[in-house]
Amino acid sequence: MKEKMQNDFPFRSIICNSQLIFQDPEIRLNASSFPPEWIKAKKILEIIKGKITIEKLSTFTERVFVGARVKRLFVREGEGIPYLMPDDVFTFPLKPRKWVRKETQDIENWWVQPFTILITQSGAAGRCLIVNKHFKDKLVSPNMIRVVFNNQGKEIIGFIYAFLNSSIGQTFLLKQQYGITVKHIEPKHIEEMPLALLPNSDIKEINQKILEAHKLREEAQELLFKAEKLFYNELKLPVLNEDNIQYFGGEGGKIVKAFICESQNLNLRLDAHCQRPIITKLIDTMTANPNGYLIDLKEITHNIFIPTRFKRIYVKRPEEGIPFLQGSHIPLIKPFDLKYLWKKTEGVEETLLARDWVLLTRSGTVGKTAIVTSSIEGWGASEHILRIITKPEINPGYLLMFLSSIYGNLQVLGKIYGGVVNEIAEKDISLLEKIKVLMPHEEELQKRIGNQVREAYEKKDQANKLEEETIKLLERKLEEAAR
Repeated sequence: MKEKMQNDFPFRSIICNSQLIFQDPEIRLNASSFPPEWIKAKKILEIIKGKITIEKLSTFTERVFVGARVKRLFVREGEGIPYLMPDDVFTFPLKPRKWVRKETQDIENWWVQPFTILITQSGAAGRCLIVNKHFKDKLVSPNMIRVVFNNQGKEIIGFIYAFLNSSIGQTFLLKQQYGITVKHIEPKHIEEMPLALLPNSDIKEINQKILEAHKLREEAQELLFKAEKLFYNELKLPVLNEDNIQYFGGEGGKIVKAFICESQNLNLRLDAHCQRPIITKLIDTMTANPNGYLIDLKEITHNIFIPTRFKRIYVKRPEEGIPFLQGSHIPLIKPFDLKYLWKKTEGVEETLLARDWVLLTRSGTVGKTAIVTSSIEGWGASEHILRIITKPEINPGYLLMFLSSIYGNLQVLGKIYGGVVNEIAEKDISLLEKIKVLMPHEEELQKRIGNQVREAYEKKDQANKLEEETIKLLERKLEEAAR
């Protein structure tokens, strides 16, 4: 393979040996099926073939498949089975946004078992996650590929997961993707992947570290669910939704969500979503709550701000940059496609995060929350993420729990504007400062809830750090074997 970059053309021209094309079972003629990264990865495996064993992934699997594709009829929460879409699988914590009718036919293989590896099939194809106990009693979209292992594969599932997420594994995983607008991969592409088996001692070490990261993620989700339960139970807050609202026009009005709003309550906003009656219902419920008191967000924060916009310069080598979070990373259990901002970029200091800041997405998907832990302190973050710095006496974990609850989240969503892309701009921070926060009378309860939230995010980020280090270890071992 020869690769040239002509100064006159903004693309790479590659000369590929026809032997590589005809070795491919699908005989693909599109250039994207033979990227330089794949050819380099293939050469590495050819070099180490005489030193270590290389097997097809199918050797370790019992079955690789997608769920049955049937018509999905969605119902309201409580009337059906929790259903996880591909995006939901990677959220933290794991929560469904849709429910499927219990009578839906042919959904037996939509259930997943622990220690199955799920892989996204389309869109952002190739993203992997090991199923944990929190997937119990939830259906998973048929658009997720399920990799179910045999007894031999179960013993090294952590190693296989690390290989799939490594640069070599991802290259082979995505080589056969197809589609013009939306990229797809198929189960057979995964079954045919090569798996480089390092010496047993290395496999054992990598497998153990990945399983440790998996356990940390599981514990993190458990802690966050416990904190949420504590928040609602101890403050005796009902979990309200649209079913609790009496819309104008009875059942017909409920379909279109028709309601009456008095002019004195408009606050100069004429867009209907800002006047949703459920927001008023939530504030009234908190006002009447004897276990806490309402206070404006402004009164419990030291600062709420957005960093200055500037031209971003990204680098490929991590040592030359700082990890840079986008708004899309905030709700995820681990960041995908993380970029590195050049350390010498002018204004980069303004993007850096400090520990215990609460992060809130303000553009696109508004209202997603996270907290800065010791693992991501010093990272950069996009200006599409608001920074909230609490006063010393306020536990930032508690504030995060409130803002992520329906009582805080719907208030945030009531401040957005935008016809196509939802926004909360810097000039609108004064609106956010007026959000009503329910603070418990007992300071100890605030700490109990907040500390569990902080510990949950610490464990999540520790898991991500451990996983990244383990994948780099595997990549180093493969590079050493190729020398």
